[in-house]
Amino acid sequence: MYQIAICDDEPYAAEQNEAMLCRILEERSLRRDIDYSVRCFSSSVPLLAYLKKNPSAFHLLLLDIELGNENGLSLAAHLRETGSDCSIIYITAYRDYVFDCFDTRPLHYLLKPVDREKLAGVIDRDLRENYHPEQIRLLVEGCWRTVDARNILYAEATSHKSAVYLQGGEVLYINRNFSDLLPHLNGKRFCRSHFSILVNLEHVYRLTGSTLILDDGRELPVSRSRQREVKKQYIAFLK
Repeated sequence: MYQIAICDDEPYAAEQNEAMLCRILEERSLRRDIDYSVRCFSSSVPLLAYLKKNPSAFHLLLLDIELGNENGLSLAAHLRETGSDCSIIYITAYRDYVFDCFDTRPLHYLLKPVDREKLAGVIDRDLRENYHPEQIRLLVEGCWRTVDARNILYAEATSHKSAVYLQGGEVLYINRNFSDLLPHLNGKRFCRSHFSILVNLEHVYRLTGSTLILDDGRELPVSRSRQREVKKQYIAFLK
């Protein structure tokens, strides 16, 4: 589950950002309390108390910089010092802090009121890195089917449809374009090796310059333009 925290001392701003965030995620077919969760905090104290009990509780933190008498930058610095690697998006009404936040390795810095398209772009980037669904819902021949992501070998564009190849030889044909399928198969596990192929790195046995060899012996092409990126993703996945 993709777990998100919002820390903002302005209840209205926190509520608005939570609603915007939920709409963005639900447009990507993620369901609240099934695929993602959101928890709101009005100050650092309850957030730190929660993290003390659950150090790896959150993948993403939307953090206001001015929290009454507190400072979001100091909170973020403390999180980094104590080993937290959650992604941080600063949200503030002031531009003045933009150069002060670099040491905390933020994902982004957004000004209030938050621009929906900018937030969506940042969320998409973080989803690709940090959301690793074990169960994926796919619309197969008009019916929803839940598939274990670990059983997917690869997906491929076929005419105006998409094909998802599973362990054991089963193939699911999805009545949607390949580009529409991609957001459902995200996270570090999946890598686009070709314009029309997305492969599950868990099932890659060996990588050569232009070929991915799967653990069932199947060979998939790696386009020349993506060879460097595929190698980078594969090495990162192995680590």
